[in-house]
Amino acid sequence: MKKTLVSNMLLLVVLFCVPAHGKELSEVYSAGPEWETFTHRDGTGLYHEVLREVFSLYNISVKHEYVPTNRGDELVLAGQVDMMTCDDRATSSQLHMSRYPLYVDKYYAFFRKSIVGPWRGVESLRDKEVACQLGYYHEWDFPVPVHIRDLSSGVKCLQMVLLERSDFYVDDMLFIEDSIKTSGLSFNRLDYDAQEVGVRAYHPIFNDTERGQTVMHLFDEGIMALHKAGKLKPIYEKWGHDYPDFDSF
Repeated sequence: MKKTLVSNMLLLVVLFCVPAHGKELSEVYSAGPEWETFTHRDGTGLYHEVLREVFSLYNISVKHEYVPTNRGDELVLAGQVDMMTCDDRATSSQLHMSRYPLYVDKYYAFFRKSIVGPWRGVESLRDKEVACQLGYYHEWDFPVPVHIRDLSSGVKCLQMVLLERSDFYVDDMLFIEDSIKTSGLSFNRLDYDAQEVGVRAYHPIFNDTERGQTVMHLFDEGIMALHKAGKLKPIYEKWGHDYPDFDSF
């Protein structure tokens, strides 16, 4: 009973602290790719459900446009949507990341063992070609120099490694496994390996405008209120994703 009372009080504090401009909003718009367990077209998925919980605190609905990551950034810059979900860094001085992420996870390099040889940590990637989904990874994601080959899908990245045209396919393990499953390609998994490259936090990206800053403020305040109230963790558990340490951001 006491915990419920504290949770409700935290949510009320958020509602009372809504910026004046934010009280005029009835809808916000997000953009980003369709991702398994994150953004399904039926409105389910981790990102969809967390954003709905956050903005329902202010009686604001959320609409999503399914576009590639780079296109999502362009729409935010043009003021056609309020946020892009999600990225580990803003790619323009006019774009800003929220304080709190929606997702934190490790990312891995998938490779043919006979080509790369024994895994030596990230040193194995030095000066090698890394196949990545378009807009997902950049040079700053790697502590050693790499040559990034942007491709339109994880399946194409996988194919480049299987055909020995790229040295590595880098992605979240969830996406690597999904690419293997959906590709229908037959190969001996024992000939390949996947090793951790790093850890990233993925944040919504907002425009540096009055509206953009207001929506970002609402997101950050709402995330922390829901976190403190214990209302976010069940959503992450539902979709099988690790719960971010929001208190560390």
